[in-house]
Amino acid sequence: MGKKLFDFNCDVAQSYGAFNNEKEYEIAKYASSINISAGFHAGDPVKIREALLYAGENNVSIGAHIGYPDIQGFGKRKMDLSPEELEAVVIYQIGAIMNYAKTFDLEIENVRCHGALKDEINNNQESAKIVARAIIKICPWLNLIIQNPEYRNMIEETGLKTALEVEFTENSSIREIREMEITPDTIHFTSLNDIKRAYDIIKPTPINYNRVQNQI
Repeated sequence: MGKKLFDFNCDVAQSYGAFNNEKEYEIAKYASSINISAGFHAGDPVKIREALLYAGENNVSIGAHIGYPDIQGFGKRKMDLSPEELEAVVIYQIGAIMNYAKTFDLEIENVRCHGALKDEINNNQESAKIVARAIIKICPWLNLIIQNPEYRNMIEETGLKTALEVEFTENSSIREIREMEITPDTIHFTSLNDIKRAYDIIKPTPINYNRVQNQI
């Protein structure tokens, strides 16, 4: 059996109006997937357009990066939404990125939750199911990126595919990740130094590579 390959993912378009994140595309140069902020925690139409153009020009997989409607708190504050409200929040954001992508003849592959919503779907089974079922309603072949391996079977029983993620830190190594009891599908990066260090060891492969050109 060959060595385990991984997708490298990072978040982009995490700017709003005059507030810009100038370093995110330096990280994205080494990633095989980018998660485009959908406007609720960060991201505006111009920044989303820039991210989609980047994806098309650099042949990377696209994910919708969704969060609570909390632009002031950067999506880090938990919100007590009803099931109907949470479903609406998920569908709205994915729909925005998905349909914007289609104007450039691009498709999205993944959904990654941000901040407090990410914590919620990895710690609350009912919330995870609501998010999964909402994603299925808009596009059933998408991958939901999760970090709790114990939730994988439960989510996939809804009919939605999952991609297991670990976050790479300054103390992480590709060797340690390969040797994990349950190896992930994708690695999330927030540091340029970290992703460059990992890239020197292994070249990433997108999660859903069949829809990305020039991938085997």
